[in-house]
Amino acid sequence: MAMSNKTLKQKISTALWLLFAAVLLCILLWKTGFDIVFVGTRVFWPLVRLMSIMALTLFLSAVIEAKGWSHLVASFSRPLMRLGNLSDWSATAFTTAFLSGVAANTMLWNAYKEGKISKKEMFISALLNVGLPSYFLHLPVTLAIIVPLAQQAGILYMAITFLAAIIRTVVVILAGRILLKRPTQTADIDSQPDPKKNKSVAELFKKYLTKRLLSIALYTVPIYMLVVLLRLYGFFEELQHMTAHILQTKAIPVEGISVVVFSIVAEFSAGAAAAGAMLQEGVLTIKETVIALVLGNIIATPIRALRHQLPRYLGIFTPGTGLALLVIGQVLRVASVLLAAGIFVFLYPN
Repeated sequence: MAMSNKTLKQKISTALWLLFAAVLLCILLWKTGFDIVFVGTRVFWPLVRLMSIMALTLFLSAVIEAKGWSHLVASFSRPLMRLGNLSDWSATAFTTAFLSGVAANTMLWNAYKEGKISKKEMFISALLNVGLPSYFLHLPVTLAIIVPLAQQAGILYMAITFLAAIIRTVVVILAGRILLKRPTQTADIDSQPDPKKNKSVAELFKKYLTKRLLSIALYTVPIYMLVVLLRLYGFFEELQHMTAHILQTKAIPVEGISVVVFSIVAEFSAGAAAAGAMLQEGVLTIKETVIALVLGNIIATPIRALRHQLPRYLGIFTPGTGLALLVIGQVLRVASVLLAAGIFVFLYPN
């Protein structure tokens, strides 16, 4: 039987991605002087952890679907989902996003590929997970760093970012309400599985593992290696330094720029430490310290997203969709933080 055009295109695409991965691996080995330990610890071990999370997510998806537990998991966020015309599949992913963004996105992609949700709903649901779930997922670490170092300014900064997360959530829910049709009864998850219709956990997991995980790995592995190579060649550091040098603002004194620069060039904790020191020394007021932290957040986070989240988004959702989600998500995040910060500047006394 002649091979279909679709099958032929898939095989050609697979071969090209495998070739791309092989070329990147060769460049990576050459760049590191054939340092197997470096490649193992910086590339393969992180990839093993990432793929293990995805495999575990697909297994949990199979268990939840086969046992008919999806209805229960979705019930935690169903009222909010209904406001955005989102189905129970999106509600399940939204609840999961409070524990793992990778797991939630893997669930959404799997639901879309299984025909349970539309691509538009998958897109909107993935953006919804960038709101409150993302905020609370990173809250413990952020809170442990910012409040001891920046004290009152840190608390105000956390309030601004929380308001921004609420704004993002509301905007995406409104977008779903406008762009999506109200889900029908069949679009939701049945509370009890039909034994004649549903497969066992083992059957579903095998199906998800062979069809979904291999497809995700095909994109994730080479893209992750590309990001590591870009780090080795100093691309992200150069981007950070360029951003720090061109930064000009009248909202804070010149001394406050160092807080922003530390947040961009180093890590968030370095910016918070600089902010706390200047606040204690009286160099910056509380309001100026908060603005400096917010500016550092606005500029540094998208750069870190390219460095850390790019392989995950492009791998899970395929390159085109993943890149669109990452860019729109970061634009939405920056816009919401700017709006929340504007409200703070307007209301907080000088």
